[in-house]
Amino acid sequence: MSKATIPFEAFVEVAGLEHTDFINSLHEHLANANCKAEIKEAASGYVVSYIHVPTKRTVINYVFRKKGLMLRIYADNVAHYMEILETFPNTMKDLIKKSGSCKRLLNPDDCNARCLMGFDFILDGERQQKCRNGAFMFPLNDETKPYVNVLVLREMQLRN
Repeated sequence: MSKATIPFEAFVEVAGLEHTDFINSLHEHLANANCKAEIKEAASGYVVSYIHVPTKRTVINYVFRKKGLMLRIYADNVAHYMEILETFPNTMKDLIKKSGSCKRLLNPDDCNARCLMGFDFILDGERQQKCRNGAFMFPLNDETKPYVNVLVLREMQLRN
């Protein structure tokens, strides 16, 4: 039995009017960068994943949490553009620093061998070895949108 396709517009509507322009703009950019959107239902709302078709790797996820809409970025190439992170407001830097460490980077035997491994980068002069599932997960709001947009666009430049 196949699952019904969830229309992109349904996600945009649930995300809220305050996010519509941002979501549509990023959607257009990612579609033009050879990414496809996959929308699934989850307990707290939709999970929207953008998959880079040539590599079959996820670029971003939109996820709903009690705090609201969140954006997770899989910044696989972050070591090539760490300077962007230095421009982030302290609230966003603190979220990165407080995110979980990558067990596999610290000790390869401590994590599942199928794990793609986390991110190793410098932030505020300190080495960060963060898990890919939480390192770059931000609430979407007026403060974070410009910064996550720059981060996603830069990541896509290096993937294409």
